[in-house]
Amino acid sequence: MSTLVYGSLTTRRVAAMKDTSVSPPDVSSYVDMVAALVPAEVLALHGVILALTTSVQQDQTGSATTLITEPNVLYWSFFGLLGLSVVLYAAARLRKKKDWLDLIRGLIPPCAFVAWTMVQRATAFDAVRPELRGVPRTVIGLFAAVVLATLAKLLAPKDDRDKRPKVAKSHP
Repeated sequence: MSTLVYGSLTTRRVAAMKDTSVSPPDVSSYVDMVAALVPAEVLALHGVILALTTSVQQDQTGSATTLITEPNVLYWSFFGLLGLSVVLYAAARLRKKKDWLDLIRGLIPPCAFVAWTMVQRATAFDAVRPELRGVPRTVIGLFAAVVLATLAKLLAPKDDRDKRPKVAKSHP
């Protein structure tokens, strides 16, 4: 999905709640949740940055090990990607009246990015918290994902079905 899509869906849902002439997105609010949890733009950039800042080496047994070759670049890239995910959400909500819930909504994509980097191996998270490894890191990331999914679903503006005009069914 996309952080831009998440912001755009939120904008349309809020507008439809305030003005009945505005049609809400024709998708379930679960799509908002998925869009919030998969910040595709920053995940794609993260993949490119990883390719530039790491290398894979094999030992004599054939086991592959990923080495961070540019730890400072990867470290600061992590925070740059966090900031970028906030900016992307805000850009999608640009020139729209924002409410206090947008502060929370705007934090979901960067937190989702952190969760993604925690549950995967050899990510920018390794440059930020190298001491947090293995099972604890994965479990924290998994719990964070569930909490963020619940939060994104709860913060989606009122379900579109309440706004759709009632259509009389005709029977042939």
